[in-house]
Amino acid sequence: MSAGKGTGTHMDTGVDTDTGALVAAADLRAALAGILTGWKVPAEQAGAVAELLVEADLRGVDSHGAHLMSMYVSRLASGDLSPTTTVSTVHDDGTTAVLDGGLGFGQLAGLAAARLAAERAERHGVAAIAVRETTHLGALGAYTARVAEAGHICLCVQNGPTFVPPFGGVTALMSTNPLSYAVPTGREPTIVYDIATTAVAGNKLLLAKKRGDPTIPAGWANDAHGHPTTDTAAASVRHLQWFGGHKGFGLALLVELLAGVLAGSSFGTTERTASALHGDARIAKGVVLVAISPERFTPRDTFTAAVDTLIREIRGGERAAGVDRIWLPGEPEHERAKVRARDGIPLPAALVAELRRLAADVGAAPLRVRPAGQEES
Repeated sequence: MSAGKGTGTHMDTGVDTDTGALVAAADLRAALAGILTGWKVPAEQAGAVAELLVEADLRGVDSHGAHLMSMYVSRLASGDLSPTTTVSTVHDDGTTAVLDGGLGFGQLAGLAAARLAAERAERHGVAAIAVRETTHLGALGAYTARVAEAGHICLCVQNGPTFVPPFGGVTALMSTNPLSYAVPTGREPTIVYDIATTAVAGNKLLLAKKRGDPTIPAGWANDAHGHPTTDTAAASVRHLQWFGGHKGFGLALLVELLAGVLAGSSFGTTERTASALHGDARIAKGVVLVAISPERFTPRDTFTAAVDTLIREIRGGERAAGVDRIWLPGEPEHERAKVRARDGIPLPAALVAELRRLAADVGAAPLRVRPAGQEES
């Protein structure tokens, strides 16, 4: 389950009506990597970032996929994002470690933290890895899923710029403060829960603006004056609403305390970063991953079999009127990824044009697409 998504009564795995084109995952991956290498990102690192962006698009988490490329290019152009990512160790005592992302690509710091969390959980039974001075990681579920697929339970939290006021306030102090957890399974798809603590991720609103959607659902965001709105143009990414009101805010506060205060990163209006960008322009983020090895409690096969049993009980229970299927976190994305890997990833026409322009700017090969609904020639 990704940011802003619910466990609805059905899942649309088809092509969106406002989509301008379909693109094969391999073609999108190559185009994104080409743009990044054009900005002097090392080829191996560019490929890893592109891989995670395409993974998000395959899973239907479009707000955290290729849509982000223009933001990354803008930050590379301004010099605020380092084209070469160097992840260093600040502290390491075995079960806990603090990494520094060097204000490079967050995806690379996130992958390094996930690998370390899985390795240390295997060795010690539990691990907590903090990352400071990293930047946008994309969908957190990409990291928790990798730890879960290595056999461990994983929780990941991340803070960021000051976009969102506390519940009942008007002074922006927090980001969308996402959190994700993932749990290993046996035969069932890995459980992957990935949400913003706001009603939606900020990039989901930005993508709605890019598509030209006239309206957004009630409860997503306020306008620049703090008034609730469904007008996409008027909605402000700096005035998102918390999901569940005070409940979402309570979870966001936990994220801020862990990923900000505990990790030694910026929090609230307190800046602890080498970056010159502060407040709502802040790009430095803090991240904490916690990994737990089920084997320290029960044999791993026993644990994953029990998780499968619970999944089947949930899925097989009596459904409410009008509900076609009960979905577990991560299942809609898992199913959608199979469809998009086969049929292509749907991209809005505006995004296709944007990616082609970014490629042209650095002399990279243009994105290869075909119009939605047509077979590839």
